[in-house]
Amino acid sequence: MQKDSSAHLDSLRITWLSEPFHLGIPIIDLQHVWLVHIILELEEEIVEAEKSDSDVDVHSSFRKALDYVAEHFALEEDILEHFNYPNFKEHVLGHRKFVERLTEKYYEAKNNQMAALGILQILKKWLFQHILHDDTDYAEFFKAANVDLKSYCNQILKSGKYPISKEQLLIYQNIVQIDTSTISLHEQSIDTIQEIRNIWKTYNLSTGIPIIDLQHIWLLKMIVELDHSLKLGDGSSETFHKVIAEAIEYTKDHFGVEDKIMRYFRYTDVVQHMNQHKRFIEFIKMRNDEYKLGNPRVGLHLVQDLRNWLLSHIALEDKKIGLAFESRVRELSEFTKKLHQTGEIGISREQKNLYKLVLQSVPDLLD
Repeated sequence: MQKDSSAHLDSLRITWLSEPFHLGIPIIDLQHVWLVHIILELEEEIVEAEKSDSDVDVHSSFRKALDYVAEHFALEEDILEHFNYPNFKEHVLGHRKFVERLTEKYYEAKNNQMAALGILQILKKWLFQHILHDDTDYAEFFKAANVDLKSYCNQILKSGKYPISKEQLLIYQNIVQIDTSTISLHEQSIDTIQEIRNIWKTYNLSTGIPIIDLQHIWLLKMIVELDHSLKLGDGSSETFHKVIAEAIEYTKDHFGVEDKIMRYFRYTDVVQHMNQHKRFIEFIKMRNDEYKLGNPRVGLHLVQDLRNWLLSHIALEDKKIGLAFESRVRELSEFTKKLHQTGEIGISREQKNLYKLVLQSVPDLLD
């Protein structure tokens, strides 16, 4: 929350009531209120930074926006799919395009101020275009179809798949000022698998190459576990050391696999791709050095680096490999099988099980 929380809440309430954002679906409305909160918080940071001639913490803002879309889109898509919403595919496509645009604004900006303004512009556009139109359409569909939204929403909330924080509920209660007894925090345990699945789908990370996807999911597990540790206030050296060790091992195994695939199948952009791998190795080394020097924010820095890697490299550059070889999937599968059989690719039981749980399928390589 902002230092002047009263003024922030007043601005939030005015913004929320100024437009017909209210859909009448409490859990969705709560998340939309949270989006308005994120937007106003970023606006306030930009104004304050301009007054004091300082920098905006754009990395934190970007991370909050990404956390929001991963949680909100997954929940919304769950509900739409469950009730067979006729425009489900188009709605999901809109979600994926939003993540792409948000990412582009962040990475194409030449400085933090431009990145912050770009993120703010995208979030505002989404608020006024998507929520007021596309989301209103499905709310009206549900109302006309007389579906039992309340029971299903309560069911998925109790499952713990889509946790609600106390801060989110408190802000929602302050702004909407209605009975929130239908929204319960419950005793929600952290569902790591579901969170990985949400991020995987929302960021559209699949390359279509099983061995590469398996290793990317393993990296995502590291990010989620470290992020959970930080959010719980347990920035312990043990957790950080574990993730750093796994990240170093990841660079050896995963980059080796990609190198073999790209060279064997004559991928045209192999040099530029490998240069990005070198930069990843460099920032892992830099974070490890920070850790040894006792930097208290090193865990947060590492999470930001790894999340940036998901979107700047995996969602863009690695997907290019998948697209380049989509007509040679069977050939590529046979090649990676041989590498696995000869021991040139190592796959642990834990990696295999995680892949199955997240994607709920078994790739040819793991048969």
